[in-house]
Amino acid sequence: MKNVASLAAAVVIFTTLVPGAVSHARVGPRLFTLRLEGYVGEPPEGRRERADLSLRAGDKDFRFQVTRATETSGKIMPSQIFSRVRPFRPNFILRGKQEMLQRLENAAPGDRFRIVGGWRSGTRDLLVSSVEPMEPAGEPAKR
Repeated sequence: MKNVASLAAAVVIFTTLVPGAVSHARVGPRLFTLRLEGYVGEPPEGRRERADLSLRAGDKDFRFQVTRATETSGKIMPSQIFSRVRPFRPNFILRGKQEMLQRLENAAPGDRFRIVGGWRSGTRDLLVSSVEPMEPAGEPAKR
């Protein structure tokens, strides 16, 4: 009887603890969706933006001034993500479809973009899902 009770207890422990551990190991670190709005190049004299990032798209490194940033889950602040990648150059390596990344590779200083991508803690990779050109601040949208 004692062995049956021990075996039953072991089965209960195994069935409650192992699936959670296995599913956590399979999932890995969480993917945070980051939306960056800003412009390519250096900031104007005497101006500071939310973040001054070094990005790599293809073979080109460039500066990107972040004017607005959001992380969609709300579990981490964009400033915390920027702090984690700040020690590295480039801060983010953009990964995604070539045609999207070429928009950034071919950008001129001052060109404005909205970049949306996924980031995992412990990496510099930004898995880009979209790169959209934006109108300069204060100018009406082109029709």
